Amino acid sequence: MRTNPLKALWQAGKPAFGTWATLVHHPRFMKLLAVTGLDFVLIEMEHSDFTIAEVGTLCLVAREAGIVPIVRPAGMQPHDYTRPLDAGAMGLLLPNVETAEQLESILRATKYHPRGERILNMRGPHTDYVRLTRPLEQIQAMNEHTLTVAMMESQRGLDNLDAICRVPGLDAVMIGPDDLSQALGVPGDMKHARMVEATEHVIATCQRHDVPWGFSCQDPASAAEWIGRGIRWMPYANDAAALFNTFSSAAQELKRAAGR
Repeated sequence: MRTNPLKALWQAGKPAFGTWATLVHHPRFMKLLAVTGLDFVLIEMEHSDFTIAEVGTLCLVAREAGIVPIVRPAGMQPHDYTRPLDAGAMGLLLPNVETAEQLESILRATKYHPRGERILNMRGPHTDYVRLTRPLEQIQAMNEHTLTVAMMESQRGLDNLDAICRVPGLDAVMIGPDDLSQALGVPGDMKHARMVEATEHVIATCQRHDVPWGFSCQDPASAAEWIGRGIRWMPYANDAAALFNTFSSAAQELKRAAGR
């Protein structure tokens, strides 16, 4: 069965780096990202118009290209989690996890026996179309190598993070700064004291439980700073930001050179 290299990185105490696919759904984008050397790609369904068919194709190509596809699902029903997994996602980024009980319920829906009761399909993209001939052994391997990353996006989640980190099967915690800042009453103000305090709370709690933690970074300088702090989960920018930043900067330079 296919293994998930992110787990090996974390077990070695090393960070994993990736980016977001929020706009580009051409399959070749997955190959391009794999060639860059990034470890994973977050495929956005919560804030995009990606269809499950498009997500499935992206996951299939990503797997073959050698980059780990992780999906942020569009909803919170069991099929919102299991459809991307059956389509080939090698992990889920779970929005707004607020309690240990909520996370446990999701894990039961997304892990096979004996950890959970995920619906069992013996052949599909999630098995690389190889039929499970030793199902007990193979579904255990898939359980082990399917990542579960919980997002902290509310005060309630912060308050319950200690219990959340104790749930067996949690692989990492990610701060969702936009929603969290809004929940804390300071929408978009990432440097506000409340956000700084929340970030430090997440770091301290995760480190106490040896759970990898992280958040998106937008520039190399801040990324390097957080690497020094021990971040182990880092989505870097996203496709829309990379395109905008590249071409807006180029447009300004070109117009300046032309005297416009």
